[in-house]
Amino acid sequence: MTYVMRQRLKLVALLGLLFAPLPLAWAMLNAQVGIPDGRVANGALLPAVAPLPEWSLRYIGEEQDASLVETGMPPQIARGADEERFWLSWPESEDSRQAEVQAERWWRLHRALGKEAPRLGRLVVAAQKFQHAQVPGEQRALGEWPVADLHSAATPESDATLPESLRLIDPQGRVVLAYGADVTPKAVLTDVRRLLKRNPAAPR
Repeated sequence: MTYVMRQRLKLVALLGLLFAPLPLAWAMLNAQVGIPDGRVANGALLPAVAPLPEWSLRYIGEEQDASLVETGMPPQIARGADEERFWLSWPESEDSRQAEVQAERWWRLHRALGKEAPRLGRLVVAAQKFQHAQVPGEQRALGEWPVADLHSAATPESDATLPESLRLIDPQGRVVLAYGADVTPKAVLTDVRRLLKRNPAAPR
């Protein structure tokens, strides 16, 4: 075998190594073998629900003082002087025991965020009156919990039938995730941490 022939064979082998992954990737894509799950969140993405400022709510301060009642986004006293918060919001259960369980569950999740905790707020909504004692750091509001159409959300059909019981809201009031009643705190915590990591706090 001549020198020129050996060089040509080396070139062919090199080209083969370069282009071999293309048909393999095409075959994997068509067969859906080894392709990561496209789902990146544990809830329904971007549910069809009005943004938080459009909800019919009356915010209540920690002392139930009527002077602290506002509409729109949660009042500045709940957000902190220089924090733009994401919000974890849920409708309070009419059962007092279940309402306490809800409040405690999401309070524990909030504490688990550690140093990132100031970037998340908790908003519980009741129709007329609250069934549980206020938990530290909990923002309250009276009013209507808007119904979301989960069938129009970017979520698998199997998840669209779940009753919505929790929402994750961005600092501008947009509902970015909605969760069913069977969601676990661990799943929600994973989503919150991912969201905070992808949206770092502005430097002070």
